[in-house]
Amino acid sequence: MKRVFALLAIGALAPMIQGAAGTFVPLRYCPDLGLLLVVGLGLCWRSTTGGVVLSAALGFIADLLSGSLLGQHTLLRIFAFGAARACSQQLNLRGVIPRAIFVVVLTVVTALGTGALTAFFDAGPGVDGEMLRELIPHALINGAFAPLGVWLIERISNWLNEIEGGHQLLPLQPRNRLT
Repeated sequence: MKRVFALLAIGALAPMIQGAAGTFVPLRYCPDLGLLLVVGLGLCWRSTTGGVVLSAALGFIADLLSGSLLGQHTLLRIFAFGAARACSQQLNLRGVIPRAIFVVVLTVVTALGTGALTAFFDAGPGVDGEMLRELIPHALINGAFAPLGVWLIERISNWLNEIEGGHQLLPLQPRNRLT
């Protein structure tokens, strides 16, 4: 339970840190910390159901803090978790380069999904040339930070799991047969 609350707290701080960094650096050069957190969950979280619920909660927090369409980030974070989970089972995403490439592609897909949802539900422009120009550096920055982000999420999750799991597993031994 501590692990869930700690990751929710990190997920709530991620958009704030990203917004604060955006005052110094253009947002297209800031990594999407929420997306990296969800990808890290998709690669190291044990329970699929718990990961989907946690990803939805992280997306909802991002929706509340960003002022976008309510449910937009929630839907895209669930998709990102599912994509990371499914691709990690089919592909070898253990190395630095595969993780970086995966996050670059996932960033492009989620950005296009954001544009499509905005165009469908709002009178916004959706996907336009300016968005595509800003998308390329943003996707490359996300890809560059992906291995570090996933590594940190794995370490934090393992560290919190050790604190939470203070009880020993029941040792299983074969029965002694009486003859």
